[in-house]
Amino acid sequence: MAAYKLTMLLTRRGDLDPEEFADAWLALERSSLATASGLERYVFTRRIPTDSPFMHSSESRYDAVIETWWTRKNDAADWVVSHDFEDDWLQRRMPLLAERPAAVAGEPHVLSEREPTAEDAPVAVIVLPVARRRVRADEFAAYWDAHARSILGRPQAPQYIVRLEQTASPLAAPARFTRTRFDGVGAVTVASLETLVADLASDRFPRLVADVSQVVDAEASVVFVGSPVDLT
Repeated sequence: MAAYKLTMLLTRRGDLDPEEFADAWLALERSSLATASGLERYVFTRRIPTDSPFMHSSESRYDAVIETWWTRKNDAADWVVSHDFEDDWLQRRMPLLAERPAAVAGEPHVLSEREPTAEDAPVAVIVLPVARRRVRADEFAAYWDAHARSILGRPQAPQYIVRLEQTASPLAAPARFTRTRFDGVGAVTVASLETLVADLASDRFPRLVADVSQVVDAEASVVFVGSPVDLT
């Protein structure tokens, strides 16, 4: 099981439309796959535009997300400071970007996972929370884990949730990335966009919002909804 997760947040160049950006990025990935010692998994998720009702947070300012899982934290750190990253991986991709990627990192905890079925059309919901100022890092990590487990307690969870992973981020990501205020990453893969929309319309959702808002600064947090592509 991976001991470290590095999540990279991408902002497209202003003259590229979202679909053009995502297509060009995927073409680069497929022609020049990332390889590094300790890299276990690599997933690119392209954004699906949506009116994000999550926690009254803003729709993602990011156009794509790359999630990478590593055997050790040092494996990711070694890659980020290497010539392979700076002079090859990043240099090839910077012409598509408005700025260097932002990043969030920490120890991932997979709370639930199942194989997608033939009927599934998986959609990734990536939550980038900012804790309220009065909440300590350890308090936030404990809450974030408990909140995820409460989601798994819903009767429909086994069919609705394909994968649920929480990553608290008490420390900053490697310095070569643009800094963020995010205190973690919540990554939920659901069976389809339709099941996600139905869940958001249910009477359970307002209670979830009220619960989360006790510890999360909703206005500073971001929710990203997208279509994942596993490039491992």
